[in-house]
Amino acid sequence: MRKNGNIEADRDSTPQRLCVLDSVRGVAALIVVIHHCLLTLPAFSDYFFSTWRTSASGVFQTIMFDTPGRVLWAGFEAVTLFYVLSGLVLALPWIQGRPPRYDTFAIKRICRIYLPYLVTMAIASALAAACSSSMNIAGMSRWFSQWGWSNNITGVVLLDAAVMGGAYNFINGAVHSLIWELRVSVIFPLLVWPIVRWRLRGAAVVMTVLVGIFAVARRLEYGSFAPAGANPGSGVLANVGFIAYYATFFVLGIVIALNLTPLRRWMTALRGPARAGLLATGLGIMMTHWTRMNLVQALVVGIGASIVLIAALSPGRIERVLSLQPLRWLGKISYALYLIHLPLLLVSVVALHGILPHAVILILVPFVSIALAWLFNEWVIEPSVKLGNTLARMWLSAFAPVKQGEPLFESSLTGSVADSPDVVNQRR
Repeated sequence: MRKNGNIEADRDSTPQRLCVLDSVRGVAALIVVIHHCLLTLPAFSDYFFSTWRTSASGVFQTIMFDTPGRVLWAGFEAVTLFYVLSGLVLALPWIQGRPPRYDTFAIKRICRIYLPYLVTMAIASALAAACSSSMNIAGMSRWFSQWGWSNNITGVVLLDAAVMGGAYNFINGAVHSLIWELRVSVIFPLLVWPIVRWRLRGAAVVMTVLVGIFAVARRLEYGSFAPAGANPGSGVLANVGFIAYYATFFVLGIVIALNLTPLRRWMTALRGPARAGLLATGLGIMMTHWTRMNLVQALVVGIGASIVLIAALSPGRIERVLSLQPLRWLGKISYALYLIHLPLLLVSVVALHGILPHAVILILVPFVSIALAWLFNEWVIEPSVKLGNTLARMWLSAFAPVKQGEPLFESSLTGSVADSPDVVNQRR
C-alpha cells in the first residue's frame, strides 16, 4: 500500500482492476454504431432531433422509444459516458503521484488520436465526394439525405477537417466528440491539479468556475442563456464556453478516480442485488428524459454515467461479465470502431440500396464495422501509438533527459486503461 498525501492507493484501485472499463468503452462505442444505423430511419431521426417529441408507431419503435430498450441506441448518452470515462482514466497518473510530462503527453496524444483521425477523414472525404450526388434516396431520413454527404466538399471544408475546427461536421459527424476531447485535454492539468490538492472542495471550485465560464461566454456570444446544441464553429466565445461545459464531465471522472479505493470498498460490502440495483439506477438516470434543454439533460446524463462507471468497478458478477475476453477485445478496437463506422454506414446504404433490404444493411453494418475496426486498429492506430512512443523517447533524449523514476507514460480514453503507468511498468 502506498500513500500520496491524503490519497491512498491499494491494489483495488490499480489500473489492472480498471481494465473492465475498456469493456464499458467498447460497449458504448457499439451503441453509437447502432445509434447512427437507426438514424437513417425517418422515425428514429425525427424522434432524436425533435428531442423525443415523435410518437412511436408499431411494436419495434415502442420498444426503442419508450422502454429500457432505448439503451441499445443511446448514442448521445454513450458519448457523454466517454467524457466521464476520459476524465477518470486521464486523472490516474496525477492521483498516483506521477503526473506525465506535458510535452511527451502532447506528442503521444497527437499520434494516438490525431493521426488515425486524419486517415479516417481522408478516406471519408473521398467517399463523400464520390457519393454526394447519390444521397437523395427515397425512404431515408433527413439526417441521411440532407445533413451528411449531400453537402459539397470544398477546400474550406477539408481544411476545417484537417485542423479539427469543427465548423463542418458532415464528412464524419461521429468525430465531433474528439474535438472536445482534445481541447479539454489541453487544459486537463488545470482541472486535475486543484482536485488532487483539495479533493472535493477543489472539485466544487473547479466545477463552479467551469459553469461560470460557460454562462458568461454564452451570454456574451448569444446574448442569452437559453440552451441550444453545441456547435464548435459558432465563434471564439462559444468555443471557450463549450470547452468549459464539456470539461465538467471530465471533472466527474476525476472525482471518481480520486475516490476509487473507498468506492471499491463500498461496492465490495454491498450484496449482489444491491450492486445490480446501482447499475440499474445509473442506467435509469442516463436513459430518462429529464428535460428538453439539451445542455441540462447532458449534465444529468453525466451523473448517471458516473454511477454506471462506479457500478462497473464492483466485484462479483458485473466484473466477471465485463472481464470477458470478447468485451475486452471490443474495448481495444473501440476507437477504431468509433472512427470508421459512420463512413462505412453511409457508403453501404448508397452502394447496397436496391440490392439488399435496408433492414439487412443495418444488421450487416455493425458486424462489418467491427471487422474493419480490427484491421484499422492493427494497421493505423497501433502503428500511430508506437510512433508516438518513439517520438516521445527521441524528444526526451534530445531535449529533456529523464530523471530516475520519472514517468514516461500516460493513460487516455482513446488508448486503453491498460496503457497507464502501473500496467506498463508491470509489463517490463
